[in-house]
Amino acid sequence: MKNPVVYALVACALSLANAHGQDTGSATSVTNIGLKDAFAAKFLIGTAGDVPRGYSEAEVANIKANYNIITPENCMKPQSVHPSEDVFTWATPDALVKWCQDNNIKVWGHTLCWHAQTPGWFFQGTNGQPVTRELAMARLKSHILAEVGHYKGRVYGWDVVNEAIDDRNGGQTENLRNDSWFRAIGPDFLTLAFKWAHEADPDALLFYNDYNIDSDTNLDRGNPQYTGKHASSMLLLKRLLQEGAPINGVGIQGHWHLYTSISDVEKAITDYESLGLKVSISELDVTATGENSGAFPTRGGGGPVSPEALQQQAKVYAQLFDVFDRHAKTMSRVTLWGISDRRSWRSGQRPLLFDAQLQPKPALQAVLDVGAGKGMAH
Repeated sequence: MKNPVVYALVACALSLANAHGQDTGSATSVTNIGLKDAFAAKFLIGTAGDVPRGYSEAEVANIKANYNIITPENCMKPQSVHPSEDVFTWATPDALVKWCQDNNIKVWGHTLCWHAQTPGWFFQGTNGQPVTRELAMARLKSHILAEVGHYKGRVYGWDVVNEAIDDRNGGQTENLRNDSWFRAIGPDFLTLAFKWAHEADPDALLFYNDYNIDSDTNLDRGNPQYTGKHASSMLLLKRLLQEGAPINGVGIQGHWHLYTSISDVEKAITDYESLGLKVSISELDVTATGENSGAFPTRGGGGPVSPEALQQQAKVYAQLFDVFDRHAKTMSRVTLWGISDRRSWRSGQRPLLFDAQLQPKPALQAVLDVGAGKGMAH
């Protein structure tokens, strides 16, 4: 029987050195460099997951070889860490943070304030009445001070507010979601959240995070839908800066697809740079099949993916990383949302650089080529 530790390391090495395996398309060239090393002089390369709980030795070896920052996928969200007003559940995120510290990997906190995965007690008032503005503010402040304070000096940065912009009919205003935080506090809940996070840890980087903010049009399989979401994000970010929010940057989630407009992505990065903000690609995946909106539910996929689609996926990844490389001075990090197609929230759409067996897909070599200065043409 194979030694499991040796086997894990060999599996990781094979996943970096070979381009064989299921659903990988044509072979890529041999490489023995990890993603984080390919971009070491440019920006951090991350992945998402509640590591190390439930991860195999081969997966852990893959993480160590390729990534230097981790975003907890779920265990730091309000629902997980603060299930009731007087209860905090630190065990899983504490284990992640310790593991990352032991392995010289940074942690990006996700997320402090969100309309989803937030327990209902935050918004319950007395006698069945809606929560008052004052009580909602006190609860949000207490939550942020407790969580950011608990990890002060150990978490590199935070997605302070997540997905506050609505998906439709934007562009002329900030178009904030009519969600629980907005109804309870008003539009200043964002500025307040940033100020409280900065109060709890003045050295942590603080970002606004959202999907589809790279474009005002959602182009999915040739069907354009105007959303105005990028224009709304610019209005929101300008207002936060004017109100003195201690915001350092914006996270473009990057839930993209084979038809994503690369020029729109670069324009969005340039626009955010013009505000003096850093940029992260915070939740990157590029679906090879099915439809894509950036939001739940995922649509389509699950069947075989053609070699042509995998090659197109590789091309899109290369073009994207070429853009990130050109904007390296303001690019804080690029985080893949999962380590393999099996671990992806849209696994049926085969969106990541490694397949379900941790074998590299053509996209991996395409990205490494960009890191080596062999970028693809636009």
